[in-house]
Amino acid sequence: MTLTIGSATPTTPEIPSDGDNTSLTDNLEIRQEIIRLINQTRKANGVSKLPVNEVLMNAAQACSNRWYTWHHSPEESKAAVDAGYPYGFGDNLTVFTGTANAAQHAVDNWINSPGHFQTMIDPRCDCIGVSMAQYSGITYCCMFGGIPNSVNFYA
Repeated sequence: MTLTIGSATPTTPEIPSDGDNTSLTDNLEIRQEIIRLINQTRKANGVSKLPVNEVLMNAAQACSNRWYTWHHSPEESKAAVDAGYPYGFGDNLTVFTGTANAAQHAVDNWINSPGHFQTMIDPRCDCIGVSMAQYSGITYCCMFGGIPNSVNFYA
């Protein structure tokens, strides 16, 4: 038997292979608040509010559960297809330390990033799905804005 003792902690968490560490019903209040804040931002920028799409909610949650810290376009697109969404979409990710005020923090991060902001207020979107997972004091959020009649090139 070998016993290793040390204080070293891995810098990145091991991504769960099953992608189900946070259930689809966990954190619903926070997820609903993210949607409310996004729709508030859209309205303030002259763009219509987006209704929730459960398929995109599921696809987004699959991505947050993988603790992505940058875009993995093929995997994100596959998550949408696997969940049953047939079209292309715009997506935002954000990761931050801490869990307090997670909805506001996520939306503020997207507002303060020009590319993410444009995705959030894209007038081509007709529905939305968002997610959130927390692991070891880190919050992972994802937003999918469905774009009908567009193509998911990874499908």
